[in-house]
Amino acid sequence: MTDKLLITVAPSIPPYMAAQIPGLDLSPEGIAAEVIRAAHAGANVVHLHVWDECGQPTMELAAFERTLRLIRAGCDIVIEGSTGGVNTLTAAERCVSLQADIELASLNPGSVNYDKGVYVNSPDDIAFWAQEMHRRRIKPDIAIFEAGMIANAVSLAEQGWIARPMLFGFVLGQRGALPATPKNLLFLSETIPAGSLWGVVGHGGSDLRLSALAMNMGGHVRAGFEDNPFYRPGEPATSNAQLIERLVRIAREVGREPATSAEARRMLGVG
Repeated sequence: MTDKLLITVAPSIPPYMAAQIPGLDLSPEGIAAEVIRAAHAGANVVHLHVWDECGQPTMELAAFERTLRLIRAGCDIVIEGSTGGVNTLTAAERCVSLQADIELASLNPGSVNYDKGVYVNSPDDIAFWAQEMHRRRIKPDIAIFEAGMIANAVSLAEQGWIARPMLFGFVLGQRGALPATPKNLLFLSETIPAGSLWGVVGHGGSDLRLSALAMNMGGHVRAGFEDNPFYRPGEPATSNAQLIERLVRIAREVGREPATSAEARRMLGVG
């Protein structure tokens, strides 16, 4: 399965971006329907935030768990919960998704500039999240915004909190962090430990271009309204599935067949 492709859908569009696409159904039913359509289009992993009935960030698990139940009733996609969140939340509040029945979870192993602010992830908080994931047998999807974060993650693995093979997601194009360039993608892919899995998350409209590069470099890809709700500049995508269908077409043209959900679990070591 060395050429099989992991395709993650990220449907949880941030509230400030949702206004650009009127009529979105951000309820558990609406998000679940988007995920199921994307899974049928070829996505094998979904990245979800803990949101309430109105698509707003929350620390309450009820709506999140309802979303998971609805997704699993319609498809067998691998589910990843986010531990991201605003700086005003505690470490425990930011990882409430770990209390749900999920297989993967995002892990941010360092702080980074974010536009005009700072996305704070302290060493103590990072260790707390990694230990919670280890305790609950949830595989970390390690989000890399800057190169030094790789060393932070490797240190956690050396302490026994992250199992190998490690899974990395290179987040490029975020204002204030690493630009979305081929050189940066190559550098990061060659810096992680041998045998690790990696994928790319493109910000600022770079998602499609970086995904095409990653496919040809042996990496994996992600698309969805959270990253970029536009199919092309000025043209909103009709659904998350439309964005996934495009990645599937490109992948097959370059000889990368999307993994089934069962194959994705074996590749990730979560099933």
